[in-house]
Amino acid sequence: MSVEDLRTSEEWQKLCKIEVLDPDGWDRQGDFNFSWYEEKISRETFMERVLPSTCKFNRADIKNPWKDITP
Repeated sequence: MSVEDLRTSEEWQKLCKIEVLDPDGWDRQGDFNFSWYEEKISRETFMERVLPSTCKFNRADIKNPWKDITP
C-alpha cells in the first residue's frame, strides 16, 4: 500500500460523500480525535468502520452508492 492510499477519516468522508452521524466503528472510548482527524487509514479500513456506524450517503447515484469508491 502506498502513502497516497492512506487518508484520515475526515478526508475519506469528504471523498466518498458519506456523512458519519454516529461513529460506532471508530474509537470513541479512547482518543476519537486521533482516530478521526489524524490516523491515516486505507479506504478498506474506512469502509469497515462505516458499516457499523450510522451514516448519511450524500450521493446522486443512489442505485450504486459504492460505485466510485470500490476498488
